[in-house]
Amino acid sequence: MKDKLYDFYILHQRKYKESSLLVSIFTSEFGKISGVIRTNKKQQNLYQPLVKLCGQISLARRDSGLNKIYNIEFIESFYKKSYINLLALQYINELIFLLLSYSDEDDALFKKYDFVMSNMSEDNYKYLLRFFELELLESLGQGVYVEHDLDGYNIEPAKNYNILFAGFREAVVAGVNSVKGLSLMKIREPLYKWTEQDLKVIARVTRLKLDNILVGKQLQSRKLLLDYLSLKRRTVIC
Repeated sequence: MKDKLYDFYILHQRKYKESSLLVSIFTSEFGKISGVIRTNKKQQNLYQPLVKLCGQISLARRDSGLNKIYNIEFIESFYKKSYINLLALQYINELIFLLLSYSDEDDALFKKYDFVMSNMSEDNYKYLLRFFELELLESLGQGVYVEHDLDGYNIEPAKNYNILFAGFREAVVAGVNSVKGLSLMKIREPLYKWTEQDLKVIARVTRLKLDNILVGKQLQSRKLLLDYLSLKRRTVIC
């Protein structure tokens, strides 16, 4: 529909020409797509990540062409959130930008992304980060399944398991790298049932899988987030 307005978020942008930007955006209808936005001095600050926008989208007819995004309207900015929340949201943006294929429509993932953007707070950012990582892995075809281990046996709460990229294998002897089956099973439980220990286990699972998919690509936002949390812990100790 030519005149339809589409909600979208900018994942990444850079200057393209004197009065235009080349952007990667995330939409419900088209997934992640790249396109051109014409700008003027009054609007330049509008076209940033962590801002929800809507506008018309004209898809290029050829692979070599550029999509055009125009008649853009402001919906909501998330820059008023705390610094830790902004770092967490930038991390999510970077994951989508690097890992999600272009033009791969995923309405469910967009709605969850939209939910995380709107609802993240200092109290829940760890929960929503782990939640979105799991949802993104599912969208990428690398979902975390905790019903059975790699040998086909049911995962049991009291047993210990080693975390592998393909799944989980029972540990012959409990060690520093093994985790309880109970924490693994919590992955499919509602977020409010997750404990701090569960969050640590889930983070280990998602980190291993995401790092394998990233194949060496470094996430600048993750480094900033971890450095900030480390500094915050040292400040509390001092």
